[in-house]
Amino acid sequence: MRAPMTRKALVIGAGGVTGLAWSSGTLAALEAQTGWDPRTAGVVIGTSQGSYLGGLLASGISTAELTRWYRKELPDTHPLRTRAESRPAAAVRRRRIPVPASPALVARLGRISTLAALSGLVPAGGGSLDAFLAPLAALAGTTDWVDHPDFRVTALDYDNGRRVVFGAPGPDRPPALEAVRASCTVPGGFPPVVINGRRFIDGGAHSTTNADLALNADLDEVVVLAPMAGEGRGLLRGFANRHLRAEVAALRSAGVAVRVLTPTAEDVAVMGANPQDPAQRFRIFDTALASGPRRVERAYR
Repeated sequence: MRAPMTRKALVIGAGGVTGLAWSSGTLAALEAQTGWDPRTAGVVIGTSQGSYLGGLLASGISTAELTRWYRKELPDTHPLRTRAESRPAAAVRRRRIPVPASPALVARLGRISTLAALSGLVPAGGGSLDAFLAPLAALAGTTDWVDHPDFRVTALDYDNGRRVVFGAPGPDRPPALEAVRASCTVPGGFPPVVINGRRFIDGGAHSTTNADLALNADLDEVVVLAPMAGEGRGLLRGFANRHLRAEVAALRSAGVAVRVLTPTAEDVAVMGANPQDPAQRFRIFDTALASGPRRVERAYR
């Protein structure tokens, strides 16, 4: 039986494979420190890997299970251990000169985020997210939405650069698996996902957190995990921090208590420069779990 929902929102931002490990460790530390089970969040907003982790939580996966997953303690029969069925890789047409996947977005620079505009210049990728998404497919199925009253997934319309939020009930709502696939589609790494005739990519191209979606939701508190923000340098981290500051300011101006959790310098050093590199994911989880109590204490002052 699902625990009663709270008037809290959980926002989990983009961050790739390293961000997933960091966010999982941070959530485990948050629950240990505060006693709050993130599965009881009344609203869950996920972007990119955050939509995947949010989908796992919305499907009932606990922080204890996440911890056992990263420590390789789960039995083979557990959904988190699900592997994708092997199938032939999709043929990718190779071109001598790479062709931008959505060049018209550049003309919208100034009306959409810089990252969204520039993403249109990247050729379409040929990778597959099937293996990554297999646990969510096992939990949520391939045709349904997750069993949560307010799970929201962000993506970017790849033809006009506008943010789209999946999850509202209705005939056009896609399966949760496909919404999350779209949200996790990093430009250049994976082909855009077609939903209802439109092409979609990673919601992080608009904002790595999209915490402003928690506005006007009648909430007491918003907990934001932002693995791409926090300490450190770099264009992407700067982009993430700018959007995060603006979104948090808007929420606080509306009278909402906001708890922000971002990586420490130590976390960032372990996470490395490539968000898609899985090599250090177990160490990242443990580092986030260890630094979590300090970060939680700071967030709840």
